[in-house]
Amino acid sequence: MTKWDKVLIGCIIMASMFGLFIVKKISINSDNLYLVIEVDGKEYKKVSLEAAQEQQLIEVNSKEGHNLIEINGLNARIVEADCKDQLCVKMGWLNRANQTSICLPNKVSIKLITNKSDIDIISY
Repeated sequence: MTKWDKVLIGCIIMASMFGLFIVKKISINSDNLYLVIEVDGKEYKKVSLEAAQEQQLIEVNSKEGHNLIEINGLNARIVEADCKDQLCVKMGWLNRANQTSICLPNKVSIKLITNKSDIDIISY
């Protein structure tokens, strides 16, 4: 294997990595993202993340407990919860469509969705 063969292989690998990066960036930002907050299985609030440019805090008080949800650009997370396990807080930022964070003791869930309603896969 000559020096130029190694250079050619390196260029091919770099070009393919760049292509994967571009495809991932385009697929993440191609649709409008919405944050859906549900309390006890019912929709509490729906927020467009495209419109929420600055940081926003949403308090959710239910009979089961208290949650504080932070929206920052195209990201959302549960910042504070009064449940014991704090798994919803440890989940961190949601930044892609169909990611979900659930606080089971407080019956609060947040999910990122898009305005695209196509079915990806149907299974029987």
